[in-house]
Amino acid sequence: MSPGFLYLDIEPEVAGVARHAVASRLSFALWDSIPDPELREAAGNGQLETAAQIEFQAGRMLADPRAKAKMREFFHHWLELEERDLAKDRGMFPEFDETVIADLRRSLELFIEQVVWSESSDYRELLTADYLILNDRLRRLYTADSDDPEDGAISTGAGSSHSEFERVSLSGRRAGVLTHPYLLSAFAYPDNTSPIHRGVFLTRNIMGRPLKPPPVAVAFKDDEFEGDFTMREKITRLTRDAACMSCHSVINPLGFALENFDAVGRWRATDKDKPLDTKSRYETGEGSTVEIENALDVARFAVGSESAQRAFVNQLFRYLVKQDSSAYGPGTLDQLRLAFEEDQFNIQNLMVGIATLAAGLDNPVMTASKAQP
Repeated sequence: MSPGFLYLDIEPEVAGVARHAVASRLSFALWDSIPDPELREAAGNGQLETAAQIEFQAGRMLADPRAKAKMREFFHHWLELEERDLAKDRGMFPEFDETVIADLRRSLELFIEQVVWSESSDYRELLTADYLILNDRLRRLYTADSDDPEDGAISTGAGSSHSEFERVSLSGRRAGVLTHPYLLSAFAYPDNTSPIHRGVFLTRNIMGRPLKPPPVAVAFKDDEFEGDFTMREKITRLTRDAACMSCHSVINPLGFALENFDAVGRWRATDKDKPLDTKSRYETGEGSTVEIENALDVARFAVGSESAQRAFVNQLFRYLVKQDSSAYGPGTLDQLRLAFEEDQFNIQNLMVGIATLAAGLDNPVMTASKAQP
């Protein structure tokens, strides 16, 4: 029940223990665990007293499986992987069973790991990549012939086993996690797409924009619409009231941009035998308006948006440190975002920067020195 154990930011009063508190803050930020012998030795030898020294240890610690596990859990949290039921109408989607869902989950995890732990570790690739990582079963489902197939799929993997996952390019129609079939299926109804669910996810988690609770909860009842209405026409009618549009003017354009993907995340060109209309005008948080037509437009806007970048940095800060970045000073978030941009949006370097700042902020002998440890 000691506050010094429960709250890592409480500076111990015992002489000589402060440097070990830096080690603990660093290890819990990156590992959710106690310091290893090498980190304890560094603390004991006074080698955690400058930003450069802490950063050196943080870089070393990224190679530990515990850092990879914590980042995997962060993405589960950021993408809400634990909160959705992917079950679909088996009459409409007979091939979309529990095995496919498990494969899609693994596919998404492999994609994230490949991006995050690559040399560039580029946040932008998370949102704009035009490929999926698929096994044989998923390739049959997501590159099959259709009225508007995702043909041109090119395997770039070396695996020969039918059960192995490999990178498959999909003709530029995909946009990273935004169009991964697992998430497209998660944010959809059992028998149809859901521009609202997809739009809310993109608004909050990708764009970083807050949404107020709806003044009146309105249930979506598919049988109340004419049988030839497209999903876009249904949502437009359902949310046309001024009270709804205060939020749906932001939500709907993002959701409509993903309408080329059905309830299980397959590419489609029509809805109710009508050509899909995915074009919208999106009002940014800064008050300007941009034209968006598809998921890649959304992704490109997000990776160039300082507010979206700031939202990602703050989400990662909260998950690593278990506090909001504002607790570390009013300029902390902007400082980290700027460093993220200057680092070519390297996620690993961002992790090191966050952990270094959080571990050393209260260290009385901490300096801004960049000397080698």
